[in-house]
Amino acid sequence: MTRLDNGIDLTGGRTESSSFLILLGLLAAGFFVGQFVGGLVGAILALINGMGLDEFQKNPEIMFDYLSLIEVLSTQILYTLVFTFLVPWFYIKIFAEKKLSTLSNETKVRPIAVVVVVLATFTFMVVNSYFIEWNQNIKFPEFMSGFEKWARETEDQLAKATEKFTTFNNFGEFLFGFIAIALLPGIGEELLFRGLLQNSLQRLSKNKHLAIWLSALLFSAIHLQFYGLVPRMLLGALFGYFYVWSGNIWYPIIGHIANNGIQVILVYTAQVSGAEIILDDSETIPVVGQIVAVVFFIVLMFFFRNEYLRPKRLE
Repeated sequence: MTRLDNGIDLTGGRTESSSFLILLGLLAAGFFVGQFVGGLVGAILALINGMGLDEFQKNPEIMFDYLSLIEVLSTQILYTLVFTFLVPWFYIKIFAEKKLSTLSNETKVRPIAVVVVVLATFTFMVVNSYFIEWNQNIKFPEFMSGFEKWARETEDQLAKATEKFTTFNNFGEFLFGFIAIALLPGIGEELLFRGLLQNSLQRLSKNKHLAIWLSALLFSAIHLQFYGLVPRMLLGALFGYFYVWSGNIWYPIIGHIANNGIQVILVYTAQVSGAEIILDDSETIPVVGQIVAVVFFIVLMFFFRNEYLRPKRLE
């Protein structure tokens, strides 16, 4: 069969628990090494561009003021390559002793399924706007005021970084940004979180739904944005179901690229034309449009699921 009812065995002959712990260790190491490599290259480029070492020691974030957009995006690409490409390749090659193609039970990508995935991802951006708004307005009790302050400050810093990542001065910068923000993360993060982590959790727990939601939670948590935790987790779960139902890692990859890519395209379009469209803001979409999006999303998901659960597709 093509779908992933039992998960793909990536243990390399080890127990499910030990292989999962190895994967978690590599995930943590890859995250910190990726951050270090990207930060180091960024600091070196900033020093070359005239940043004073004393400035950097007082405030490391000052280096972004000395970097061009291409340089900033290049540091992001380095982080993505180390964390989400090198870790999956290293684990599958060294520990599982298999190839990356092992992550798909079916390698054929069908055009109708691609259209459904892109449309479902697009409509989900509208559906997810409610969860985005709710998550951003969460209030904590007084005894958690310290955590709330940290979460808000982190959110503000990341918002500023995102604005810098997506301020395109020309079409060339937009294309480079699309590669750095949509294409590479879409491929790498799905290889890591759906291909490796979700499969490992599914084999360990014997429950595909638990594996989907736990890997989606870790996928969201690794972005260090509490006020975006829930909507990003829901997005990760969407990709997880694309993967389990189809048995093909390319469908969550396509969905992830579509989600990030649509947002990058909308940002660039707004900068060029001045007409801003925000799909994940519930106030910018009419109520009728929101209802239509919910209905279409449900229909598309049922279509995709049923297409891969038909008896004729079982082997």
